[in-house]
Amino acid sequence: MPAEIDVKKDNTTIIKLKPSSDESSFNLNQTVSSNTIVPNRFKSIHPTRRGPEYSVKELFRINPSLLVALGFFPPFIGAFSSILMALVFHYDLISNYNWQCGRARFPSISRIINLPLERIPWQLFVLFHVPFRVIELCVGHVRYQRLMSVHCKWPKFYNFSRLCYTTFGFLEVIFLVFLSVIGERENIGVHVIFFYLMGFCGFIFYIANIICHSQSLWYLNPYGRISYYIKITTTLLYFISMPILFTAFFLYWKKCITIMYDIFALTEYTDFFLNITYHCCAFLDIRHKVIFSIRHVKPADKLS
Repeated sequence: MPAEIDVKKDNTTIIKLKPSSDESSFNLNQTVSSNTIVPNRFKSIHPTRRGPEYSVKELFRINPSLLVALGFFPPFIGAFSSILMALVFHYDLISNYNWQCGRARFPSISRIINLPLERIPWQLFVLFHVPFRVIELCVGHVRYQRLMSVHCKWPKFYNFSRLCYTTFGFLEVIFLVFLSVIGERENIGVHVIFFYLMGFCGFIFYIANIICHSQSLWYLNPYGRISYYIKITTTLLYFISMPILFTAFFLYWKKCITIMYDIFALTEYTDFFLNITYHCCAFLDIRHKVIFSIRHVKPADKLS
């Protein structure tokens, strides 16, 4: 394109561009018609935006705290109800009673929840909470998969822990139901086996939950780290109490050392409250992080 250069006396230079006479050159004054398609030099890397393929309609939402409460608190309410009923109506049967190897000053929770009257609220609340607990375990299994941290250093071990979280969580619930139905009166040996199996599965569930918690977005604030440290503390105390619980019952059952049953009962009380503390961390985990929504999804091509 030719140019005209004009230099003034004050050393000011003015450059004027002139249209080229060559028809192949691009004319600045040429306008492009609105119907003309100008080809792109490179293929666009941006995907073509399309309309929604599905129609999603939210039917209703469930309060996450309410769902967690329905899944974790009923067994505790049933236990407290049974203890209260035993203290009011059957105090002689749970206080300083004569059992296998002499008198026991402290009743175990297993004995209380298997008394004829006291087992009614216990079994009612335990069976009521099972469906909600199953839902929570399934939701936790899926969300741990989605919320795995990008900084996770052992993804395979994380997924293995996630499977342990779900598997042993289910087993803990199953053995809890079994020991509730089969009590000391039906078969004390089977009842004790279910009791220790439930404790073992619960302990593995605790560890798997801690591992997944530490390597996922659940660990983030708010409340993520507080919940993590509470879980570690309660799990360590639970781990310390397990050999005490087993040894005390073994020495009472096989060696008839009377005081061992009192130690067993007090340790069982401690484990019961540790279990409550651990599961209450679920309220910290879901706070500001989880929404339970029931939605109806319909393909767009079937819309009427």
